[in-house]
Amino acid sequence: VAMTLRLDTDAFNKVISSFGGKDKIMRLFQYFFRFNKGVFQSGILPLEGEDLKYYMDKNGSAFKVLMDARRVFRLFNSVSVLTKFRDGLKTKPWGEALHPLYIAAQFLSALWPAIDHYRFLILIKWAEGSQAEVLKCSYRLFTLAQLITFVAMFVKGFVEDPADAKEEEKQATYRWNSLKALLTAITIGHVSSFPGLVSNELICGGTAMTSSLMDLYAMWPKVQRGETEVDDDAASARLLKTSTAVLLSTLAAVSYIRSGGMKSVS
Repeated sequence: VAMTLRLDTDAFNKVISSFGGKDKIMRLFQYFFRFNKGVFQSGILPLEGEDLKYYMDKNGSAFKVLMDARRVFRLFNSVSVLTKFRDGLKTKPWGEALHPLYIAAQFLSALWPAIDHYRFLILIKWAEGSQAEVLKCSYRLFTLAQLITFVAMFVKGFVEDPADAKEEEKQATYRWNSLKALLTAITIGHVSSFPGLVSNELICGGTAMTSSLMDLYAMWPKVQRGETEVDDDAASARLLKTSTAVLLSTLAAVSYIRSGGMKSVS
């Protein structure tokens, strides 16, 4: 059945209410700023000297804040991977022949955030070491996990003949996942200087934005094509009123703060 995205506030709220949804949105913007860095470096824009430095600094600060925020929220990510790994050992979601690849990919995917916890301890100065070296190690392991996933999904989606109608229906998903894994490998391969995958900021940022959009598309609420959501006019009106009130109050508060109003408050 053909499906289309639900484009309403409730659908957006459902996505951002989950950790995964909010993280993918933040990842999209983080790598948008990384992509912008590549644009600035390329010389495409008619900027130079102090003007170029100004915009690169603004772009870089936005990238860093988003990167640091996502690093904190990645803490304990290995737990969810381990539970998926535990279940997969029994269900063998990639089939019997590709099960060794599944084990390798999931093990490396769990190892990546587990090792990255050490980098977090270095950054908050609770441990000694080079956070850059930890990043390179953990991210290379994750890149390898994505390359293994790409190979397995490519085989499932393009090489293997489906055993039954159920497997045939899954082929589109396998192909989708093979593309996403390849894009992620290219992204993280550049970040970690993985041999053979070092590219540039344009490619790194572009592939990351694409895979983030793929993730968001997959998790976004959908309806059957041709159907329309029944709008609650009263609810929409209430949302508009409350949103407008909050926006105007926020602007007033910011204006008050910028004018120095809080300096006199003890």
